[in-house]
Amino acid sequence: MYKVITAALPYSYSTPHVGNFVGSMCPADIFYKYNKIKGEDAIFICGSDEHGTPMELEAIKRNMPPDQLAEQMHNKIKSLFERYNCSFTYYGKTHCEANKLTVYEIFEALDKNNYIVETESIVPFCNVDNRFLVDKLIEGTCPYCGYEHARGDQCENCGRLLDPTQLINPKCKICGKSDISFKRVKNLAIALDKFSSWLESYIKDHDSLWTKNAVNKALSYVKEGLRPRDITRHMKWGFSVNKQGFEDLVFYVWFDALIGYIGITRDYTKDWEKYWKDQNNELIQFFGKDNIEFHTLMFPSLLKGSNLGFILPNRIKAMEYLLFNNKKISKSQHIGIDLEEALKYMDADYWRFLLAYIIPENGDTSLDKQVLIDAIDKNLNDNIGNLINRVLNIAYNEKIDLKKFDNKILEGISNYINKYISDMDSIKIKDGLRDAIGLAEFGNEYLSSSEPWKKNGEEKGIILNTSIVILYYLFILLWPFIPKKSEEGLKMLGIDISNERIVDVNTLLKDISNKIKISLKDKPKPIFNKTPKELVAIFS
Repeated sequence: MYKVITAALPYSYSTPHVGNFVGSMCPADIFYKYNKIKGEDAIFICGSDEHGTPMELEAIKRNMPPDQLAEQMHNKIKSLFERYNCSFTYYGKTHCEANKLTVYEIFEALDKNNYIVETESIVPFCNVDNRFLVDKLIEGTCPYCGYEHARGDQCENCGRLLDPTQLINPKCKICGKSDISFKRVKNLAIALDKFSSWLESYIKDHDSLWTKNAVNKALSYVKEGLRPRDITRHMKWGFSVNKQGFEDLVFYVWFDALIGYIGITRDYTKDWEKYWKDQNNELIQFFGKDNIEFHTLMFPSLLKGSNLGFILPNRIKAMEYLLFNNKKISKSQHIGIDLEEALKYMDADYWRFLLAYIIPENGDTSLDKQVLIDAIDKNLNDNIGNLINRVLNIAYNEKIDLKKFDNKILEGISNYINKYISDMDSIKIKDGLRDAIGLAEFGNEYLSSSEPWKKNGEEKGIILNTSIVILYYLFILLWPFIPKKSEEGLKMLGIDISNERIVDVNTLLKDISNKIKISLKDKPKPIFNKTPKELVAIFS
């Protein structure tokens, strides 16, 4: 059995911000890494979402072809995620032949099974630029929340999906003019209404496996009444529609982006079907709450309707929003910090720790000065870093004989490991990190109460040996969160993470003398630092 783990494909027209990262990529990568050290067969699939009007609009602004810009941004963003120590099995892109082939196959199957219908709709047309304005090429005031910069497909403020005709005071985003006509055109749509009964049962069956926001929002959409959802658009950038009479249209970006999880896997390996068509496998998806409708209604429907044997989403982790100083992150309003800029202040592992510490699993959460101090200063530096420094300094110049341990403390270590495994299996990322933080606190309390610096001989050796076990597990449990720093710490113990798995304490102790070979040629230096003043100043 394979675990197929996906993160929402980031739009590649601009650099993602920390909110994008914590909303899908970061937790997905943490969970994938956890499964690796647990010994599970898992793959982590992601890639650049390259089609759609954002890319076309950005290409117009830069006066370059959209495919050229898409490739340029894909390479940049892929490199950026790698700098954040993400361990993709494969990071691909939607604009590839493998995805195009998969899109065509699924579309043809849906059409054959009578799930594709023709629709007529009113589409805005800019009389200045002489072109249709789809999706994000038009903006106006949201009819639901009054946000003045709502897009033609969705309001980024309240998250509601929109139709351009609903916008109040619409404007063309290319020329900025309001000289807009609305023309009746034909499109193709997936008949979501035909899946209503099945979707309701499917969602309820996964009540305990999906986050509550995903279940509640998906069911609310079904209750409101589903209707056919367009899968084509009147534009040039994208996959042209493979149906007679509609060749001048392209597939709507949400359609080929969702299928992109499969297409990207297909681009990765010719054995892609063993991941996507073995019903024993588990599909686990991470995304932000603004993507709930796409992943809980549309994706399952097109997979089910194709009848091509694809596995369906089993576990869903829909994150809430990360706020910045209690304000919603917005690139247009310059609120927040993008991933590239963030690295100017702190290394990637610091950001991973910080974002996991505050990850918005159960509600919108604000990243502010106090969170910085709590996460980086108090927990990463003063707690975890302090324990590492204390143990390694005690071990420096000591002859280490890993034979005798404090059995009571070993029981305490086991409790933290078991709690960590339980939380991480349940995809409780924040709780998993706090279990590791708790182990560090436990280690510091043990050292303070046992006072090894006042002991000699066997008594000191037992304290040191037990502390080394704590340190070993601390690095292992933290590896999914702060991989580079954990690997640095494990190397001090003579350990390569690629060979490690989470094992119980008794299993570890059977081989600990062969496993751990502390080699400290120089006196240990602190492994962590406090929050840079320059970063604190941003939140002050």
